[in-house]
Amino acid sequence: MLVELHTHSHYSKGTQVPVEGLNSPEEMVWYAKKIGLGAIAITDHDEIKGTLQAMKYAKKYDMVVIPGEEVSTVSGHLLCIGVEKFIKPGMTVEETVDEVHDQDGIAIGDHPFDIKNAGIGELAAKTDVIEVFNAINMERITNIRARKFAQMHKKPQVAGSDAHWTEMIGYGVNGIDAYDLDGILKAVGKGRVEVQGRYIPAAIIMRWAITRLKLSYPHTLDYINNNYSWPKRVISRHMLGLVKKSPGRIDYLLKSLGYFGLGSAVVYSVMKNTMKI
Repeated sequence: MLVELHTHSHYSKGTQVPVEGLNSPEEMVWYAKKIGLGAIAITDHDEIKGTLQAMKYAKKYDMVVIPGEEVSTVSGHLLCIGVEKFIKPGMTVEETVDEVHDQDGIAIGDHPFDIKNAGIGELAAKTDVIEVFNAINMERITNIRARKFAQMHKKPQVAGSDAHWTEMIGYGVNGIDAYDLDGILKAVGKGRVEVQGRYIPAAIIMRWAITRLKLSYPHTLDYINNNYSWPKRVISRHMLGLVKKSPGRIDYLLKSLGYFGLGSAVVYSVMKNTMKI
């Protein structure tokens, strides 16, 4: 069975750009079934509503729905699966792992070394499992570092798509010889997993980014006006305004900016991680 362990529904929210996940929990489950997956975890940011809602559709779509939450610890994100009760953000990694274990769940150090510093870094050694392939880490080097770190600490390894809309699902999946929730959790915890990863195409990530900026436009504009100083404020407002012209010829410029950003991410990741892998 192919299992997706890291996805976000529309219950996931951001600060600067509030819209993160684009689809309902049911749409995420339906799409996972459509592309041939056998199980999916809905792991919204600091929110349990989406995963509980998704579980109601497991029987309808003949899918295993894995309850979960991506918790913001004081050190970064921690992916928690097998949990059905809300785990509050803002605790230490150790405290959060204890909360997960109290629910007989599994704590996963997801994207521990990502260039946005959203992961928990070397504190991933305190988790049960490490996400060694994150399909949205397109600069690749941080995934390589995560895999080597997991090997060094003899930790079970998994993949995750980190999907924030349906078209992102299925790129970072896990081959698991189990067909129910308990079997999947046991296999993940013991490392009986075949990690299968493909990077999400840049075009899909670009469409997701443009869509969430459009849906978040008023809030993001207010954030820029209230938090950025000149000239960053002026430049950011102008860049934000470009998304209103998409789709259209502006997409050529947005695509070029996207690839420039990817190139910059690769350079930054090399500088940050090369000496540590």
